[in-house]
Amino acid sequence: SMDNACSTQKARTPDSIVAARRVTFPPVPMGWYYLCRSGHLRTGPAKVVLGRSTFVAFRDTQGTVAVLEGRCSHMGADLSRGTVVGGSLRCPLHGWEYAADGRCVRIPASGTVPPLACQAVYPSVEIGGHILFHNAQAARFPMPFFDGVFPDDLRPAEPFDFVVNTPWYMIGANAFDLQHFRVAHDRTLVGTPLIDSPSPFARRIAATYDVTGRSVRDRLTRQFSGRQVRMTVTVWAGALILVTAAFRRTTSYGMVFVKPLDDGRSHLRTIVWVRRRPGALARTLLDPLDARIRRRFIRAFLMDDAVRSDGVRYNPATLIDADHEMREYFTALAAMSGEVPPRPV
Repeated sequence: SMDNACSTQKARTPDSIVAARRVTFPPVPMGWYYLCRSGHLRTGPAKVVLGRSTFVAFRDTQGTVAVLEGRCSHMGADLSRGTVVGGSLRCPLHGWEYAADGRCVRIPASGTVPPLACQAVYPSVEIGGHILFHNAQAARFPMPFFDGVFPDDLRPAEPFDFVVNTPWYMIGANAFDLQHFRVAHDRTLVGTPLIDSPSPFARRIAATYDVTGRSVRDRLTRQFSGRQVRMTVTVWAGALILVTAAFRRTTSYGMVFVKPLDDGRSHLRTIVWVRRRPGALARTLLDPLDARIRRRFIRAFLMDDAVRSDGVRYNPATLIDADHEMREYFTALAAMSGEVPPRPV
């Protein structure tokens, strides 16, 4: 029967070959993550949970953002439920107060502060009205941005979110899945993609596509942006993905933050950016409208991927020769997402 033939064929794959191809990934990659909007900290601290780790952010008296270990060093209370007093974060349980550098500066019930009273501190940056942080105490690489532009050159649109039923390490792999791009998105690959590693912690693919779809969205894209797009996707340690889509007349920028969930799914928060135009009319009308339109188009594009990726899992034994770009990506990702730094490129 067909079932028996399929089972026999799978059984012929030697264990040694499967073991040689398999790589492992950490539950949570070491990289840059989305924390909150800048305005969130006006009303108090903000919290993020990554795997078994909790992080809390607040502003000191100078307005500087501080990101600390989220559980109090005393008895593990949730510091995000505390308050900011005099530039320090006060624990809701016993009132221990922590400065931006993680030091406990006051214990109401004691005149002395023991050495154990301190919180780990994590790097953070503020870009375009959003606060981002690195989940290692020493950032292994600076927060990346799009090549050739600065944050002030671009205007961010309202973020949007997806939960995808696939593990975090499959998200960036989508960009290196050329089989997928040949059958999805109504894009036709032109020429050979260029794949490289701009950093020991990043994997990049640049490819040109013809926009060949017949949908209203694709027709509008051809009319207002162009018939061909040069798409560059850079995956930074699996946690952050930067996408540049350069058409003849326009360029869109997308920043995707990948948050692993405990059940093997992934939470994606995407921020679409557009170039700022000069002039007051552009600032108040044209740029916001442009950002909303592109956000809508890109959200629809990614929603299609989210549906197609439902239930996708990594299985090295089923990868074929046509998957060699994706196989190389998985090998690179295993090295750059873990706690042991990869070798320099």
